[in-house]
Amino acid sequence: MNKLLLSIAFILFSTISVFTQDFSAEFVEGELLIQLDRNADIQELTSAIESQTKVALKILGGKAIVPSMNIYNLAFDKESIAIDRLLTIVNAHESVLVVQKNHKIEWRATSPNDPSYSSQWQYYNDGINGAVADADIDADDAWDITTGGLTALGDTIVVCVIDDGIDLNHGDFGDNLWVNKFEIPNNNVDDDNNGYVDDYLGWNVNNNTDVIDGNGSHGTPVAGIVGAKGNNSVGVTGVNWNVKLMIVVMQGANEANALAAYSYPLDMRKRYNSSGGADGAFVVSTNASWGVDFGQPSNAPLWCNMYDTLGKYGILNCGATINGNENVDVIGDLPTACPSEYLISVTNMNSADVKVTSAGYGKIHIDLGAHGEGTYTTADNNSYGGFGGTSGATPHVTGAIALLYSAPCPAFITYSKAYPDSAALLMRKFILDGIDSLPSLNNITATGGRLNLFNSVSEILSFDCAGSDCFEAFSLTAKNVTDTSATLSWNSFGGTMSFTLAYGEVGASVWDTVTTSNLTLDVQGLNACTDYGFTVIANCDTSSAEPRSRVYRTDGCCLPPSAVSIDSISPAWVQLSWEKVTAAISYDLRFKAIDGIGWTTINVPDNNYLLEALDSCSEYEVQIATVCSDSTTAFTASLQINTTGCKGCESAFCESFGDNSSDEWIESVVIGDVSNTSGNNNGYYFIDSLTEDFYADSTYNLTFTPGFAFFSFDEYWKAWIDFNLDGDFADPGELIFDVGAATENPVSSSFTVPSDAKNGSSRLRVSMRFNNSSTECLQFNFGEVEDYCINLINENSNSIEPNTPTAFSLFPNPGKGIYSINFRNPNKLVIRLKVFDSLGRIIKNEELQGNSSLYSLDLSDRANGVYYVGISSDVSSQLIKLIKH
Repeated sequence: MNKLLLSIAFILFSTISVFTQDFSAEFVEGELLIQLDRNADIQELTSAIESQTKVALKILGGKAIVPSMNIYNLAFDKESIAIDRLLTIVNAHESVLVVQKNHKIEWRATSPNDPSYSSQWQYYNDGINGAVADADIDADDAWDITTGGLTALGDTIVVCVIDDGIDLNHGDFGDNLWVNKFEIPNNNVDDDNNGYVDDYLGWNVNNNTDVIDGNGSHGTPVAGIVGAKGNNSVGVTGVNWNVKLMIVVMQGANEANALAAYSYPLDMRKRYNSSGGADGAFVVSTNASWGVDFGQPSNAPLWCNMYDTLGKYGILNCGATINGNENVDVIGDLPTACPSEYLISVTNMNSADVKVTSAGYGKIHIDLGAHGEGTYTTADNNSYGGFGGTSGATPHVTGAIALLYSAPCPAFITYSKAYPDSAALLMRKFILDGIDSLPSLNNITATGGRLNLFNSVSEILSFDCAGSDCFEAFSLTAKNVTDTSATLSWNSFGGTMSFTLAYGEVGASVWDTVTTSNLTLDVQGLNACTDYGFTVIANCDTSSAEPRSRVYRTDGCCLPPSAVSIDSISPAWVQLSWEKVTAAISYDLRFKAIDGIGWTTINVPDNNYLLEALDSCSEYEVQIATVCSDSTTAFTASLQINTTGCKGCESAFCESFGDNSSDEWIESVVIGDVSNTSGNNNGYYFIDSLTEDFYADSTYNLTFTPGFAFFSFDEYWKAWIDFNLDGDFADPGELIFDVGAATENPVSSSFTVPSDAKNGSSRLRVSMRFNNSSTECLQFNFGEVEDYCINLINENSNSIEPNTPTAFSLFPNPGKGIYSINFRNPNKLVIRLKVFDSLGRIIKNEELQGNSSLYSLDLSDRANGVYYVGISSDVSSQLIKLIKH
């Protein structure tokens, strides 16, 4: 850190202290605390001041109270001079860095006096009511140090809650609701020229006003967790007793609204930075307790890139992951699978410190857990109640960021003003390094742990808050690791001149050392499957930081395969693939029917296999072991396979249900002539006795009505029909209704049965989920799912069944140029393959031989784009669209 910058910051701070009346705390009359430049002499200073003021000064204790920082406690006759006058005189001396009053300290009550604080077990868990003692975030210990509100340099800390609004009349927010003091409300003028007219209370991206009240059934509890007013003898407390909650309303469930919502705190923090705090707001974190289940970051680059932009200006962001037991590293999620370092992704914990089953995970993208299930906080209509899901977990982390900014560490705040982006990354490090490690999060989250507020506050206090100018390297990682090489990388803050590295095999007596100004080092000649380590010391102008170390393992270990996946599946076969193991000579694959007794084992030479001769509509399990030169690993856990070809409503459809329907449920469904009033059925209801006929090319009306126990909530409705009878709802056109925006009212629409619908018994699925969109196979927290048996009738149907001579599959699709075509030809008909480009021109035309074959199609010499692959015989034909990228 630049020493001059630090000194200026301290001088500015002390100047502010001198010229601003201090109403915040009692002080010892007749005493000052003073910090001098390291080369200054206290006797020379006191003599100069005594000569100027004619007031005697006494050095209490006869020496510095903090010698390493040159801090002294001075006494004077309070009747001879006013303390504020003396502060001004002392501050004017060149050798003085800081001068202030000696404030009296009271022992803090770490537990607030809010009457319902005892219900907030996530802050202090004594183990009653079936909970686990100490399954909490140690908030009481953190509050010994700070309860939030202001930074050490007097900045007002702001958290932006992006949600459906807030109950403005709730009595437990007090003065913790942020207002734009530079804007005059309701005058239809952009008084502060920030681009937002009348943004006094916050911002509503749906109607471009500051109307943030009127809904808030979700946003009110989220905001309460971040910052319900603490120690005010009312209700509950938030993570911060004092903080400013900036409310941004985003009710439209689309990415454009999300980007617009994030734009407001971004603009306000940019203005704060550029004006030196004279304008805008010191926004330190944002909260997103919402997202897109199974969303892919590659499809949302603007959304994911927004977090990097927010981070550039000093804002760290928190996102709630999916409320379903899904690995987001595999299935995707927005925003929690976004790769930005300025995003912390959070999963859900219960009062036993165990990850909630219906909460996402991922060793790469989910950073940590926080308590969400059953947490007690503010609710709409000036009330209180339980909250849950990852929506409740995430604001604990968002609030923790704000609390850490209020820690008594002026050097960090000074640093954050000079390097806001680096400070945000350092804040991320404080949060993640402070976790409590827990078994239920081990190997399924990046840290393997759960938020601990006190530990993280302790982390920031280890920053060298007195103002060192040399900071430790961070983000030590080993990248591009093979069995013989690796790239060591790290990051650093401003002021670092060079880095001293030591690296070598763990346990070796001597490591190699090198000094470099780069942030990476390529290491060669490593041994396979061996633990190596490296240590980085950041070197500054006149000092060096503490060392930081990291251990990694080279590739080449004989390990079971990871990420076994199903690439494609049919009634009779399944295409499998898995991550290649460097040490593998081959792989043993074994499979059996789920209810079978013995395994069938096949030795496979590569990391993919077409498993054939399976029964249709059947359940199998597959396990794979790695065969190495000197050993064979244990088999992987079973991967369940459900072959297609099931018929009718009784097929093994994927499960979808609500975990909790006690407050809201599907009251009635009317679709065509089907009318059913079911009431609350504990999250799922299957009705196979109301079969109804639905005809191809016919249009039918539908009406779905919610039921509520006490209060009404906004519900998101979707419905599907399995039109091609393949046992799922995943095909194009099978989503027959999407409400588009959650509502508390009944919803109505219509749909048309497609002309190519197949004849037979099928299934209708209706899903109602609290506030968020669902998918056809999702388990979610609040709401209900109902399944109905129906009959599809298509009087002109001639669709190809899976066992016809020309039925075929193609994989991978999309692909990069080499594709496999699997076809069945039991009657040995003449089969012709044709490939067409996007203009309909034939680019490949040949015959396929045999009654069962796996054919390789090579389009590697063709341009990327859309092609069409057709197989035909004298009796039927089939065409599939292919994408090359």
